[in-house]
Amino acid sequence: MQENRTLQFRYCMTLDFSEPVQKHQFTLRMIPQSDERQTISACRIELEPECKYCEEVDTFGNRYIYGEIEHLHSEFRVEVAGTAEISGGVQLPCNRQMIELAPYRFPSQYTKAGETVRKYYEVHGLQKGEGALAFSTRLLHQIYQDMEYVQGVTDIHTTAEEALAGKKGVCQDYAHIMLALCRMADIPSRYVVGMMQGEGYSHAWVEVCADGEWHGMDPTNDRVVDDTYIKISHGRDYQDCIVNRGTFRGNGTQTQQVKVVVV
Repeated sequence: MQENRTLQFRYCMTLDFSEPVQKHQFTLRMIPQSDERQTISACRIELEPECKYCEEVDTFGNRYIYGEIEHLHSEFRVEVAGTAEISGGVQLPCNRQMIELAPYRFPSQYTKAGETVRKYYEVHGLQKGEGALAFSTRLLHQIYQDMEYVQGVTDIHTTAEEALAGKKGVCQDYAHIMLALCRMADIPSRYVVGMMQGEGYSHAWVEVCADGEWHGMDPTNDRVVDDTYIKISHGRDYQDCIVNRGTFRGNGTQTQQVKVVVV
């Protein structure tokens, strides 16, 4: 049996406004939660300016907080920090009930297959007699080989079809491409946002349902997800896992900075 790995994490997001804003309503999905694979402890949430907030769980089981800052402010800062104990070799159980898996079996806003994705599947799709885990592992390596990691050529609105056509993108794009292809093979798969050991930004990967378990696959790094990853949220695609949603009153524009540290 593999030993558990203990990780310390800190997720910091700062919004700078060009002019003071008020009536700032926010919804934040950046809080990892405990499950069969990871145990979260000593988790603290700090907001600046200080304000009251509520905590809920969405339909996908993700924790989120929401609140409102009434008064004028030029900066909004959120820090989530704590400890994650990751169980080595442990996978999350995959509920085989059709109603539970349905959202992860069909195309979503970002994963609809166009001509490029369909042609790619014709070449690299599920082979006769190939299992879901073997297929997704092969696909993981293939996408990494065929895509080039380049920042700035795609954005949060880019679909799997568009990213694959350009053969360039970031982790969000790699994940959407893999989701599109797995769902074409009728393999339930979901989009995941989380953190990796090291320093940088949040990360996106894929979980594939195979043999009764969710298996994490990271096509951006050509890796099977291991005990150096901390999961935050999952959903059908990027849209279900947006870290920060909000509205405010004022004429200012916002600039967002994110820093993630996992040691």
